[in-house]
Amino acid sequence: MTPLADIRARLGGVYVTRRAALAAAAPVPVVVWLPYAWPWVVAFGWLVALGLLVQRDIAHAPGPGTLTATRELPVKLSVGVANPVTLAVHSSAIRPARITVRETPPAGFVGERVAGPVEIGPRGEWTHRFAFTPPARGRFEFGPVMARSAGPLALAGRHFALCGPEAAKVYPDITAVHTYALLARRGTLHEIGVRAARFAGVGTDFESLRDYLDGDDYRDIDWKATARRGTPVVRTFEAERSQTIVLAVDAGRLMTPYVGTLTKLDRAVNAALLLAYLATRSGDNVGLLVFGRDVHTFVPPRKGHRQFLAILEALYTVEGAVEEPDYAGALRYLSTRVRRRALVVLFTELVGTEPSRRLLGVLQAMSRRHLPLVMTQRNREVERLAAELPAEETDVFRAAVAADLVHDKAAALALLAAAGSLVVDVEPERLSTAAVNRYLEVKARGRL
Repeated sequence: MTPLADIRARLGGVYVTRRAALAAAAPVPVVVWLPYAWPWVVAFGWLVALGLLVQRDIAHAPGPGTLTATRELPVKLSVGVANPVTLAVHSSAIRPARITVRETPPAGFVGERVAGPVEIGPRGEWTHRFAFTPPARGRFEFGPVMARSAGPLALAGRHFALCGPEAAKVYPDITAVHTYALLARRGTLHEIGVRAARFAGVGTDFESLRDYLDGDDYRDIDWKATARRGTPVVRTFEAERSQTIVLAVDAGRLMTPYVGTLTKLDRAVNAALLLAYLATRSGDNVGLLVFGRDVHTFVPPRKGHRQFLAILEALYTVEGAVEEPDYAGALRYLSTRVRRRALVVLFTELVGTEPSRRLLGVLQAMSRRHLPLVMTQRNREVERLAAELPAEETDVFRAAVAADLVHDKAAALALLAAAGSLVVDVEPERLSTAAVNRYLEVKARGRL
């Protein structure tokens, strides 16, 4: 028990306000001028009267018997975004209750913790909504919600727990999935940067007829419809359903650094979750592979909402490790379990020529059966150092190292693209949107 907690325990959950301290010192300017023993008599009388007032304030301050609270947490909190935590306080007192409450989120959670002071009417209720941003996925625990109630004169009061601890689970960014679903229903996905990707004549499922436009392939003209309408009409197709998508997430050391408030791994997990939602909604079979030195998690490709929930639970437990990823072992493992041609979306990071060569050799072998899509995240700080004009001698070395890193990564991505892999290198904040856009483009162009 901390010294402060020990003092509070001995005081029995009672506190004295600054107003009481100022009131205790109030007669000093007067009593110092009184003769003989009168200063002591007046001071003693004043303190006794003040003590009675403080005692009365404590007696009338609402306590745990008259104040109750319920805390409402989301069933699944999202990492990296503000999550609402609602606190409802009910007073059974016949007098107004003036309180200040303090929420106790887990360590590292960002958000305002104190609310009040606020006055709750007789037998009234007050609701406050906190917002906390978790720094990582996993299991956490909220501590008790503490309250400080003041007496009518605000000289003293009580402090006590309104409600006890509560467990919480932090998942990948589920709010992004909800936002995508809402914007998709409204037809306003462009607000988050998602582009419509449909191409006439591509795909296998007939969608509709439309008027011929400059640039359309003559082979897409529907001659019967053209004869009926008297103007050229072309057939459009939508992307084939029931294709296979595998989300491969590298959980090695290069994915553990933070970019802003989240690690690269967390951003990759968020992007994989959004892509899993979209692909399952599109009727595709979606699987998941998480690997580092070994394969940590494998969810075989299936379709449907239950598969999305299975992938969500699997991504919830993903943890990064300071180890080199075994690309060959992981993708060999995948090839033996996914026989059907699939779009393999690999979320990884490339630094140095040796890891790039290893990945290049693996993807060249894989591209005979599957279509690899490599998703990496740009490092703005390294790019800034590489482009910055050095001011001192030490800056020259930093700029040289940064320039080498930028050059090596660009060369590695160019080699991957030349070998038949699709490559996307974007800012970390745009990873989810870029993954969705490239998936829609692959589907629309019939690359699978």
